[in-house]
Amino acid sequence: MLQRTAVWILMVFGVHYFRGYFVTAGQLNLGIDHTLIDDAVQPCQDFYQFACGKWLETAKIPEDLPMWDRSFMAIREKNKEILRAILEKNSSQFKKIPVHSDSQKMSDFYGACMDEANVEKNSRAELNLEFKKIDALMANSLRKQLPVLLSQLHSKGVNAFFDFSEQQDFKDATQVIGVIDQAGLSLPDRDYYLNDDPRTLEVRKNFEKYSRTLFQWMGSSKKIAQQQAKKLMEIETRLAQSSMSKVDRRNPVNVYHRWDREGLKEKVPSFDWDQYWIESGVSKIQAINVTSPVFFMTLNELFSSEKGISLDDLKTYLQFHLLRASIPALPRKFVDEHFRFFSKNFSGQKKLEDRWKRCVQSVDVFMGFALGRSFVEVSYGEEGKSLTQGMIQQIELTFEKRVKALSWMDEPTKERALEKLHKIMNKVGYPQVWRRYDALEVDKKSYLKSLFAAAQFNTQYHLSKIGQPVDRNEWEMSPPTVNAYYNPSLNEMVFPAGILQEPFFNQKASMAVNYGGIGMVMGHELTHGFDDEGRKYNASGNLMEWWTPGVSQAFEKKAQCVVKEYGSFESLPGLFLNGQLTLGENIADLGGLGLAYQAWMDSRLKDASPKPLEKDQIPGSRRWSEEQQFFLAFAQSWCSKKQEPFARMLVKTDPHSPPKWRVNGSVSQFPKFAEAFQCQLGSSMAPVERCEVW
Repeated sequence: MLQRTAVWILMVFGVHYFRGYFVTAGQLNLGIDHTLIDDAVQPCQDFYQFACGKWLETAKIPEDLPMWDRSFMAIREKNKEILRAILEKNSSQFKKIPVHSDSQKMSDFYGACMDEANVEKNSRAELNLEFKKIDALMANSLRKQLPVLLSQLHSKGVNAFFDFSEQQDFKDATQVIGVIDQAGLSLPDRDYYLNDDPRTLEVRKNFEKYSRTLFQWMGSSKKIAQQQAKKLMEIETRLAQSSMSKVDRRNPVNVYHRWDREGLKEKVPSFDWDQYWIESGVSKIQAINVTSPVFFMTLNELFSSEKGISLDDLKTYLQFHLLRASIPALPRKFVDEHFRFFSKNFSGQKKLEDRWKRCVQSVDVFMGFALGRSFVEVSYGEEGKSLTQGMIQQIELTFEKRVKALSWMDEPTKERALEKLHKIMNKVGYPQVWRRYDALEVDKKSYLKSLFAAAQFNTQYHLSKIGQPVDRNEWEMSPPTVNAYYNPSLNEMVFPAGILQEPFFNQKASMAVNYGGIGMVMGHELTHGFDDEGRKYNASGNLMEWWTPGVSQAFEKKAQCVVKEYGSFESLPGLFLNGQLTLGENIADLGGLGLAYQAWMDSRLKDASPKPLEKDQIPGSRRWSEEQQFFLAFAQSWCSKKQEPFARMLVKTDPHSPPKWRVNGSVSQFPKFAEAFQCQLGSSMAPVERCEVW
């Protein structure tokens, strides 16, 4: 996936960093802006600095953002304004909107979110009613009460102890089964609980202070709140100690354990799973994947009467996580305190985003396909769809040629690789069948109630898939999303309308620029089907070993070259990239750039009368050849700045390399770049030894 971090940041931290950098139409029209180039830097020494240097000098990160770039942020900001206009138009024409329609529900949801006065007046009392359900837990009936309560909390989006959802069975992609996963932490990663370096110790200290403040605001005395904060940290540390690392979780084999219903009951007997399934609406569930057995053995101890946690500590933990899930709909002081903690420790953001931006994002998160349908109607042009589909097909043809020519892959493995390639489904723009929200009930007088109702609606939507045939037409991302993804279980690539905009894509741009922009994105997603994770799924989406042993070993050797290369990149002073964590995305970047370039070259050969470049349309075209424009379009799509805490946090948690290394890491390993800019062998962007996978 091109940018997985975005939604994760939104959901975990409540931080919204989607804002753009706008330049004049002439500068950005075709994806290359020569005014951003730093001529004082040699492209063969630091291509990212060369392509983005002037932008990096002058661009400022807005106070309400932890980062800023000239592609994702620009498009997202524009899209956000469009979505706001849709929602406000709905509100102004409310009497004309059909009753109980999705449009009315979006309007009610947005209106409830924007009604800050009502939130200030009523949300505390509404939350107290939810708190009382936790207070009602009793020791003599805890075994029956806890599963019911946890199911209710999970349906509201409360991140307590574990997560329950649905997934395609890794080894039978025709089935949708249940999956329970490790969860229950407040901090971004388990290492924030386990590491003892000064920065991490300071984060833990600040977390205790933050949680203590929230406990006090909910009615605890200062002394009791301090005790509650310490107990919360103890419980979450215990969960973190048994949590699987992000690197280990990257291997799908490590997160697939079909215990099923009876096996789970046998191995985690201290929790009444039958009661939990009944309350969750899946009483007949049988097939269950347990992602992390060690974690759930620890949960068995926590829920047991002998080694478990006290009833008071259990209530403390559950109430804190309920409180955190409710913060967007609570009075401003809760929102501000939450923002202060995460800004100081993780984002570096100076200012909270305006309420309308947070409310637009909330509607998009919970009713994204209703909002996306309106977005497509007002902003998406069909004329570019055939061109982008043609580019995807060209990239797939180029990949086919590459597979056939590989010297390290034997014929049986090539045949299966090509079978997988030919079965990839491509989805472009928006879904053919739109998801509806008929059963969602929105309370226009209460944002908190609407927030919980929307979370419950979406939870039930996903759980209802368990035991049903796989819907191969479904989308994971709504159309306005500025991202793209490859799904290994469905063996599909998806490119929402949101990303099919400049600077990634422009119908009037030269194909060199389009292939350097959106073409690289397409090649990136295609390569995910054959990276260190994706390669473990066959053409039908099943997790199985379809590579012969010798070919698999050859791939692993090539992958370790990438691990070593990116692990040598220093992102911040003393902080190097984790080459193993970022391996899949790095392989996709390397493969994506090479595929896009060769696909562009192949398309030129097909076009007997290529369209001449209009020098007055392309800034700097007198200076740059078409080949150089391809690489400049690629690099300038990634010009980016981040606040230091945010950059540091992403290096520890994000499977993507920082933009500088996505650019320099890719071009330095690609000989065609050295040819285009006449880099001498041995220079920084043309090392003697290179890594090549695809």
